[in-house]
Amino acid sequence: MFLNQDNQKDAKEFFTDVIDVGMLFKNDKKVHKKSLSIEDGKKMIEVMPTEGKDIKMILAEFKETILPYCTNFWSAKFMGFPDAGNSIAGIWGALLSDFLQQNLINQSFCSPSATFTEINVIRRLREIVGYENGELNDIDDVWGVITWGGTTSNSIAILLWRENKYPWTIENGVYDLPVSYVVVPKWIGHYSVKSAQMQIGLGHHLLEVETEDFRYNLKELEKTLNEYKWQISTLVAYVGDSRTMTVDNLEEIYDLCKRIDPSIRLHADSCHGFSLWCSQSLKHKIKWIEKFDSITTDPHKVFNLPYVISALLIKDPKQIKKIISISDLITQEAFSFGQITPFIWSKSRLSLKLWFFIKNLWKKWLDQLITRRHDIAVYLSETLKKNSNFVVLNDVEINSVIFMFTGGNIKEIERLNEINKKIYEIVLQEWEYYIHKFSIPDRWVFKKGETLYPLRFMSGNPNVQENDIHDLVSYIGTIGERVIKSM
Repeated sequence: MFLNQDNQKDAKEFFTDVIDVGMLFKNDKKVHKKSLSIEDGKKMIEVMPTEGKDIKMILAEFKETILPYCTNFWSAKFMGFPDAGNSIAGIWGALLSDFLQQNLINQSFCSPSATFTEINVIRRLREIVGYENGELNDIDDVWGVITWGGTTSNSIAILLWRENKYPWTIENGVYDLPVSYVVVPKWIGHYSVKSAQMQIGLGHHLLEVETEDFRYNLKELEKTLNEYKWQISTLVAYVGDSRTMTVDNLEEIYDLCKRIDPSIRLHADSCHGFSLWCSQSLKHKIKWIEKFDSITTDPHKVFNLPYVISALLIKDPKQIKKIISISDLITQEAFSFGQITPFIWSKSRLSLKLWFFIKNLWKKWLDQLITRRHDIAVYLSETLKKNSNFVVLNDVEINSVIFMFTGGNIKEIERLNEINKKIYEIVLQEWEYYIHKFSIPDRWVFKKGETLYPLRFMSGNPNVQENDIHDLVSYIGTIGERVIKSM
């Protein structure tokens, strides 16, 4: 049951079996082998066993009853999210992280070397987004934290900029505070910002500014900044929003805020878009991101790493002290990460998979990876534009293509939405491919401002080739024709 010196041979044999299961799963071309109903899913919820089973019997049960229903993000036919998780070096790092059992809350005895490899990773991420790295004397000089996901990173950012607006609130409480607003773009803002604002006691005080082409409408933004001058704690700009992957007008946003209200902290949600800095031909798209006060990144979204790893990067090293934790359980050592990781504290070595990835695939090859990811999305966009049965709704900035099947001449929005919703339902039933679906405002393709329910391609999988793109278009087209006939 527990690893020791006497059972290493048997344990190694079992670990090999487990790795074989994982390899066979990832190398299967199918997105899904079986669809799971809610009722069948409930049957997996069992009572605590009175007697244990042999570990190999458990693995056999897992392969038969659970594994067939798992989604294979690695499949070249999975085209709804970029999270392929198929970096060999990244998987090594994930496995070793669990084996080594290092806790980054304290440095000297919990994670002697792990702390410094994590600092190394944070500093490399800072280089990617154009932040400078200063002299390293203690944990305050790291200027960033590794977290469990973009939502956690965004939440810490909102907490940090609340303290910037109202110092010592973290100690004195949030009662009797003036209303403090967070500015986000309407329709495309990520739920994590609204949730964070409420969870840290600021209430639901979002200022949602109208958008134009999935970016802030700059005239409306200027109007909002003037109207709520000195009442805003944070403005969030999206460097690749979670729907269209559009990069906002960073320079114009920066200039407006600095001219109207310099106290506003600027936060860039760049969970997807920070990767463009790695591409020599695309990095111009995110120029000025380095001027923002904080940046969220999600390496698992763009570097093919196993779930999950995110980072909050902070431009000014003095700011992190505003949310520092002090306890004799978190040793007051120079490099104990637990002092600057709100909501987390005890934390495994999440960054080891990124450390392996950076060592394995850096600069030249990373440039090619990110550039080709963009190019394959452009290829799909151009392919759809040549097909009279489809309409493309966005410009490709990173790796997202939003489109609707129109059947060639259908223009009524209600009917188009119904057709594309049914296409998505069939995709989920058949699991031959996977593409995503959500709502989005029309930007003049059919009727400006109307709510559309399009389909979306977004892939970060380097195994997706041009022939896979053509097969996807043919597949969706065939389903679309079936849906129209059935209606």
